[in-house]
Amino acid sequence: MTIELGKRLASLRKEKGYSQEDLAAKLGVSRQAVSKWENGEASPDTDNLIALADIYGISLDELVGKKEREEVYEGEVVDGGVSNVRDDLDEDDDDDDDDEIGGSIRKAGRGATAKAIISSVGFLVALIAYLIVGFTWKGPTGGLGWAVGWILLLLPVIIGGTVFAIASRRFTRFPIAILVVAVYLGMGIIGNAYGLNLWHPYWVLFLLIPLYHAVVAPIDVAIRAKGRK
Repeated sequence: MTIELGKRLASLRKEKGYSQEDLAAKLGVSRQAVSKWENGEASPDTDNLIALADIYGISLDELVGKKEREEVYEGEVVDGGVSNVRDDLDEDDDDDDDDEIGGSIRKAGRGATAKAIISSVGFLVALIAYLIVGFTWKGPTGGLGWAVGWILLLLPVIIGGTVFAIASRRFTRFPIAILVVAVYLGMGIIGNAYGLNLWHPYWVLFLLIPLYHAVVAPIDVAIRAKGRK
């Protein structure tokens, strides 16, 4: 990573009013990792680049300064002609750093495309499953499949979130809240159909959400900190 990019990351963080500790907590990394990025001693990986762009509400190109650099290339004029700013900036940059950042952006783009395809296929499969359950599961009062089967439409989100959490080793991103809601609603609706009260006291399932995050958040921080060493 170049010093220029490190300064940019520090500037963006300060514009949002975050301390290094605040940003580290949002990303699930150590404060030392954030400090190294801003000092130009290390580079954020693809997941962290995406997360930083999301936090600051900008694109990856804007995050790494590519958009600003292109504007300088295209807009700077010296003595009635286009200057050699592009060459000057390119000479100042480290080719390895550019390759690393460019590779991260390309990898992020491929990952986003793959995620979109998987999500679309998953939703289609869930929709088909919902229709099958709706038409076949009548229950004691009829129509139970339609009443409870819509929960299947949440499966693509749950499965996709699980895969992403494991692949990125950021377990706080597992959609635990969606899973708990799906289980609780499913239990309650099915219980009503069969004359059972599964709403109370089973609302205690929601306590699993803060409990889960309390357990895995330190694990995420430890994993990210280890990756920065």
